[in-house]
Amino acid sequence: MAAVKKFWRGTVALAGMLFLCLATSPASADEVEDRIRALEEVQRANAAELEKLKGEQVELRKEATAAAAKLPDFTYRPGNGLNIEAADKSWGFRASVQSQFRLLFLSGQDQVGRTQGEIVARRFRPSFIYCLNNCLWEIELQFDLDGFGTDSLFQRAAVHAHLENMHPWLPTVDFGADVSTTIGDARRGSSDTGSQAEYDLLSRNGFNTGSSGSGIVFNWDDRSLSGVGIPGRVRRFQIATVNGVGRGSDNVQTFTSKRDTVLYLGIEPFSQVKNKWLQGFEFQMGAFFCNVDDRAEAQAENGNCNRLRLEDHGDGGEQTLFDTGDASVGKGINTFLMPGVNYRVGPYTFRAAGGFQRFEDEGNSAATRGRKTGNMFLIGHDLYVWSPKGWLTGSATTPGSVLFGTHFERNNVECEGCPASINSGQFHRNTVLLREWDLFYVIAPRMNIGVHVLWYDASNLTTTVQRNLDIRKNGTAGRGGDWVDAFLSWRYTF
Repeated sequence: MAAVKKFWRGTVALAGMLFLCLATSPASADEVEDRIRALEEVQRANAAELEKLKGEQVELRKEATAAAAKLPDFTYRPGNGLNIEAADKSWGFRASVQSQFRLLFLSGQDQVGRTQGEIVARRFRPSFIYCLNNCLWEIELQFDLDGFGTDSLFQRAAVHAHLENMHPWLPTVDFGADVSTTIGDARRGSSDTGSQAEYDLLSRNGFNTGSSGSGIVFNWDDRSLSGVGIPGRVRRFQIATVNGVGRGSDNVQTFTSKRDTVLYLGIEPFSQVKNKWLQGFEFQMGAFFCNVDDRAEAQAENGNCNRLRLEDHGDGGEQTLFDTGDASVGKGINTFLMPGVNYRVGPYTFRAAGGFQRFEDEGNSAATRGRKTGNMFLIGHDLYVWSPKGWLTGSATTPGSVLFGTHFERNNVECEGCPASINSGQFHRNTVLLREWDLFYVIAPRMNIGVHVLWYDASNLTTTVQRNLDIRKNGTAGRGGDWVDAFLSWRYTF
């Protein structure tokens, strides 16, 4: 009986469990299905939101890219300044400054300006260029703040119309209140990266930098010669009609309709050949025709054309080594011709230049009579002797580079048949030799520091100049002499 009772109890319990399972199973399945549907709805909603967010992200990226494309582009290149240019090149702005400071050690008496240990801003020239329409038009403004208390003048106030952007045969046309002309850089090289302190004495006291009070200049720069069978290029061909070459002024009126003419051609005939020993040749020819107006109203605007003069390179107390006198040239053409050669290979640069000056000098007045002539030749060498890359390597943009340079020049000037009063009546001709040695160390790109040593030797000096230079205490008429100047120089072009 006990066994039967246990059997029935187990059967009843099992039946109850089966009943409960059958009673509850449909409700649990519906609940799970509902939960699945809910999750699927959430998943669909999340997928739709994700797609929407992805679309917004793409649009935001497109807008950011478009906005970035419209931002101006900022670039800096040592020696060329900071350039800010619109993305579509509709405008641009470039700022730079050329700065050169010298610590002077000049031979002679300090009371006439031949001081030692004074600092002079030999060149301090902030420059701004405003560019329009992909630089089809450039407006250049540069100030000349050089020297011991010299007036602030335009170094450049010009518009450059790059017509070559419209057609390769067209020139760049410069016009304005202070434009620049060219007669050749073989006479010096670069004032920023070369070693020589100044131009040769003859051209510096005449043509000088080529800065002109006003005028129009046509330049054909960097034009290939392959079309005529020459594997080279025209570095520059220039035609200029200007006034007051070598005269500093702020766009003053000249009171004359006569204009000066400058012609220049610099050609590199082998620049496209692969032979490194031939690539670096450059041949130059410059011609300056100064149209002298001997009327009193125009004499002040003739610049250095109305006299033949040599001065030394002293930044203080410049000494006059030869001078026919102010307004001592009659009307007519003052012609200055300057052929030159540059040769560059690796770290070495060779320069040679000649200068030939003649005056038409029409007029019969006592002040302007005489035959005035000037001649010059110059030979110079620049060599980067060392840099962190090794011997005979280096450049103006490689810190640690060492540049050594030297040059020799001979200047001959004469005034045959001139009034006895010129040069205090002591001589009518002079020969001035200049030997120079230079050593520079590159601190940073386009920044260097170094020393210039200049040894002058003149065949004739006035007694006043002899005393000023401490060559002779009392001075001896008709005697010459030699002296040495030195400059410690710091140079940087931003």
